[in-house]
Amino acid sequence: MSRLSYKALTPTDSAEQVKEYLEALTWALQQKDIHNIALAGAYGSGKSSIIETFLRNERERKHIIFDHLCSKNRIISDVSMKVSMAEFEICKGDTDRQEKTCRHDDSSQTLNEVSEWILKQIFYKVKSDKIPQSRYHKLCRRSFLSDYTSVALALFLIVSLVFLFVPFTLDRMLALVDWIALQGAFSTVMGALTLCLFVTLVLAGAVYKWRFLFSNLKLKGLKLPAGTGIESERESESVFNRHLDEIVYFFEVTKYRVVFFEDLDRLDEPNLFVRLRELNTLLNNSNAISKKPVVFVYAVRDDLFGKEDRTKFFDFIIPVIPIINTTNSREVLLEWLRKEQEKDKRGHNISEKFMRDVSPYIADMRILRNICNEFLIYKGTLKKSRNTALADHKIFAMILFKSLYPQDFAHIQGEQGIIKEVFAGKPLYRSRKETELRQWLDSQRNYASEKEVLSKEKELRDLLHAPLRAMIDEYNIGLVRDKAKNNGLLVFLVRRGYIDETYVDYINYFKGESYPESDRDFIRAVKEQREVEFFYEIHKPLAVIQDLSVEEFGQQEIYNCDLVDALLAQDGEEEKKEALYTRLKFSDKRSWEFLCFYVKSGQQSGRLIEALAMRWTNMWVSIEDYRWIFEDQQDLFLARILENVPKKRIGELNVSGVLTDVFERNANILQRLKGVRADCICEALDVLSVQFHHLDIDGVSKVILDDIFTKNRYVLNADMVQNVIVHVAPLLAKDFPAKSYTVVRKAGYAPLVDRVHDNLIFYVKEVMLQQECLADDEADISALLDQLIGEVELCQRLIEKEDFCAFSLRNYCYVHLQNYEEDVRQIWDTILSTKKLAATWENIYAYWSQFHITQELRLFIEARGDSLRESSTECLDDDFIRAFVNGGFDMSILSIVLPMVREGHIDANTVDGVFLEQILFAPETRPTLRGELLQKYGEKYMTERLAKSLCRLQLPITKGIFFAAWNDLNHSERLDLMAACADLLESEDFERCFDDMDAPHHDFVDRTKHKVRIPKTDVNEKIAQRLKDIDYITSFADESNPATKDDSIEETVLVCWVKAIS
Repeated sequence: MSRLSYKALTPTDSAEQVKEYLEALTWALQQKDIHNIALAGAYGSGKSSIIETFLRNERERKHIIFDHLCSKNRIISDVSMKVSMAEFEICKGDTDRQEKTCRHDDSSQTLNEVSEWILKQIFYKVKSDKIPQSRYHKLCRRSFLSDYTSVALALFLIVSLVFLFVPFTLDRMLALVDWIALQGAFSTVMGALTLCLFVTLVLAGAVYKWRFLFSNLKLKGLKLPAGTGIESERESESVFNRHLDEIVYFFEVTKYRVVFFEDLDRLDEPNLFVRLRELNTLLNNSNAISKKPVVFVYAVRDDLFGKEDRTKFFDFIIPVIPIINTTNSREVLLEWLRKEQEKDKRGHNISEKFMRDVSPYIADMRILRNICNEFLIYKGTLKKSRNTALADHKIFAMILFKSLYPQDFAHIQGEQGIIKEVFAGKPLYRSRKETELRQWLDSQRNYASEKEVLSKEKELRDLLHAPLRAMIDEYNIGLVRDKAKNNGLLVFLVRRGYIDETYVDYINYFKGESYPESDRDFIRAVKEQREVEFFYEIHKPLAVIQDLSVEEFGQQEIYNCDLVDALLAQDGEEEKKEALYTRLKFSDKRSWEFLCFYVKSGQQSGRLIEALAMRWTNMWVSIEDYRWIFEDQQDLFLARILENVPKKRIGELNVSGVLTDVFERNANILQRLKGVRADCICEALDVLSVQFHHLDIDGVSKVILDDIFTKNRYVLNADMVQNVIVHVAPLLAKDFPAKSYTVVRKAGYAPLVDRVHDNLIFYVKEVMLQQECLADDEADISALLDQLIGEVELCQRLIEKEDFCAFSLRNYCYVHLQNYEEDVRQIWDTILSTKKLAATWENIYAYWSQFHITQELRLFIEARGDSLRESSTECLDDDFIRAFVNGGFDMSILSIVLPMVREGHIDANTVDGVFLEQILFAPETRPTLRGELLQKYGEKYMTERLAKSLCRLQLPITKGIFFAAWNDLNHSERLDLMAACADLLESEDFERCFDDMDAPHHDFVDRTKHKVRIPKTDVNEKIAQRLKDIDYITSFADESNPATKDDSIEETVLVCWVKAIS
């Protein structure tokens, strides 16, 4: 753990959110009349940190030249000092008594001692040479050179005096120098230097010895004669008064003008503050220092003085809001936790919920920092010694208890104290809880819901292995409080499980010898019911099995892959095995998670699944109920069951068909079970009576597929039939399902063919008709319709779905006409209506010969007329032609057979104007038929079109036909028809016609003798000639038209002389 993670318990000089305090303090210090300032706040509110931050900011503040010249803007940090005096409580011995660090019980004596300590801190702030005239001396370090210089100067002074007052001293000294030079055989100067060096060395030794002796010289006592005494009239004065001149002298000669007093309020001596205020007043009243007033800043608690004394005592009060308290300490803890996570990605395994839980018990920043520091030390030490992963939050909980209740924590080491008593009462709590649950079940079993009853029964079963925290409720929490001696923090930590049965492991080292510490960790986890990873490595699993009880094998914390492998691989330990099986059958989430892990990774997974299957009939039902068990995990369970569980028992596990449903619901189930032996799967399919609806067969064993297809273990549907085709005739698979019946027939796979024929109606409905389009061979369609003759609607749907063309209608159910005439007609009608019949007169005749001309036949003929023109009509007889001609077909259809039609084929009731007109104008109509029909029906069914076309048709016309057509013609057309039929008309006929005509022909109606002029045309000449022949006129001749106005144009007219009749 990095040292940067630790936090000092001292005040910080980088406090946050103190801007307002610093500004207020700066302002107060700049005021001339403010000499006593209070930083008022609760213990631990951060008053000292505010002072340190203020001084640091002052040291770092940059000043302009003007600031140095102004006394009020001086660098405060250079002229300030701090005085601190704290009182602490110390526990003595084994008693609970706490005593303070005060030296005497007499309050006045205590006050004087505190005053003395305050003065010591003030005077010890500066060096002695800064206050040379002060009588308040302290031991200070003196350098050897300084002492040597002083002694040398004193010696020089003595020698000078000797030279001055003692005669011949100089001569003797010179004689000594000459003697030394003579002895050393060098010059007089060298002799003088040698003497000086000798004196210097002797003097240095003497100074060194003198410094040692003087520093150890002490005055043990002063004995005076009996009755002799020394009295001082100043003994009764306060310390500040006795040393007032010293204090004034101190502030006069030093730069200090701001004094910060900290922790003085902890002494519970209000008089001390009174004396300090008096001292401040005396100092500021002194002429020597009045120009630079002395300011006292007190860091005190809020309730030190009453409301009035408080404002009178202090000149300015700065209230300090606590940095943390019980309501906001959690934010500080969470921030600390976040920063630790940033420093180390592994961080601490402590949840935010835990921090929120314990934060209300922490109300002081120093306590909080100490808890964090001790937690880091404990965690690093314990985890390194154990090389294990102890629960971080439990370490933190123990440190919290240790910091707030250090005596009770110390008792743990001796296996005593309230924590020991709390956990020793666990049997009592369990008994109380068990009684409570049994009483509830006895009274509420018949009234409560089944879910509530099951929940209570499970709680009762789990009670034997339950931790203490699970036993504490509103009924027995009073017992816990009594054991904990009403220690609220301990009760809370135990109830939440933050301190549990393994608390000893969190305060001691462990020396593992019998097996590795990791195995010991696992045992501890089981005993404290703490979950570990399923793959947690156990080095000596057999030894661990021996150390764990049967009851502990009934806990979910026992789930470990190595442990279960060892347990199931050995013979014996049946009770522990049964306890494990029983626990797994609880079917809770943790149990399923382990089973899912073990069937994949465990060496004895087959044995485990077999054992569970033999004891747990609803095993697969429970697997299905847990939807979060993934598909691949279910496959592993199923594979282990198929490979290890007897066939009969597999059938018993198939409760409500759950196992059968697994096979039938999952098309890829056989692919997912690819690693399972084929014989195991075939046996399971047999005992489970599986009928596959869909199946993916790629990569599936041929043995399994043969078993499925030959024993019809599938539903007859398109997917499964295609699987059979792919398996037995892969080359035909591309044509399926378009040729659903043809492919089955061609495949020739007897089990499939027989099954289709045995279930033909079902096959057609559920397989063939479910396809978008079918394209079976025509012969197969014909065969199908023959077999389905009694199912007309099904046949019709099949015809509509199939894409085919019936070349011969007689191939479709023709043999069933005698017994199923109506059914055959409907089938043929469907073939016609869907236009899936070849358009030939043979097919038309075949249908007509049985059912005559029906609406379906008529629509088919009309729709396929173009194709019928290309078809041979040799098969048609007179009866068909007569029926066809009189069948009301459109001329576009009728024209196909007109070359074969005779007048005798046409019924009189068939003919009307339209029909006659269509026949006469159809190019396919023989001329003979035209004449016969016109002669027979022309007069009765004359139409305007026919009337206008009589001349063009060049057919023989009767007088009746002439007059039937007359009224439908205009003047010009009448002249043409009159000319064409002139030989048929007599005088009275002409007179009738002229009567209906316009001039000039209308003038012929007048039978008196007169001339009638008409244009000279071929038509008029022919009419004139006929009129002359029948004596209607006497003669006619050409004549110029007198009515022509243009002489350049000659127009000839016929002049007819009408013959007068008498």
